[in-house]
Parts: sequence; C-alpha cells; structure tokens
Amino acid sequence: MRKQSVEKQVSEELTSYFEQARQLKCPPSMKQSLYANIGLDGVSQWLKPVIAFSFVALCSVGLIWHNQHQQNQLEQAERDMQIAMHYMQKVSEKTLEDTNTLGIKPGIIVPVSKSVSQMAMAQI
Repeated sequence: MRKQSVEKQVSEELTSYFEQARQLKCPPSMKQSLYANIGLDGVSQWLKPVIAFSFVALCSVGLIWHNQHQQNQLEQAERDMQIAMHYMQKVSEKTLEDTNTLGIKPGIIVPVSKSVSQMAMAQI
C-alpha cells in the first residue's frame, strides 16, 4: 500500500515538474550553446533564408502551374462551346427548313401551357 502511494507521489511530482518546465522558454544563450554543441550554429545562419526562399519559390511555381492549368481548361471549354454552338446552328437551320413549325407549335405549346396553368390553379 505504501509503495503505491510513494510511486503515485513521485509520478505526480514528475508530472508537475515537466508541466512547469514545458511552460518556461529556453533562454537564447542556452539555445546558441546547444546549437554550437550539435554543430548547427553555422548552418542556422543560412538555413533559415534558404528554407524561406524555397517555400516562396515552391508557392510561386504552384500558383503559376494552377493558373496555367485553369487557362488550359478555359481554352478547352471555349473550343467545346464553339463546336457545340456550330452544331446547334446547323441543326437549327436544318429544322427550320425541313419542318412546318406551324403544325408543331400548337401541338406542343398548348398542352404544356394548359398543364402549367392547371398546376398553378392547384397551388392557389
């Protein structure tokens, strides 16, 4: 029983110690000596600008590629739309020449307009 409470007390003390240590910031002199001990002191002088430049270059290339990709998609959509409009124009010209629209219009428009008016009256 006593052993468990001692272990629990030690665990609680260590937990509180690490929580307090986590909240404290490392002093700059300590960081510099740590970097010097590991051999990163000279590297950190040029590493940060290189990383920043690489990030900016990568973002720029990504934006340029995205813009170019969107431009290609827009050009393809425009070509498809022109082909579709040309096809619709040909179909429209042929339909007007080959069919009697006077006989078709009453057969389509009147029943549709009657059903729409019946639906409108049903909602009122």
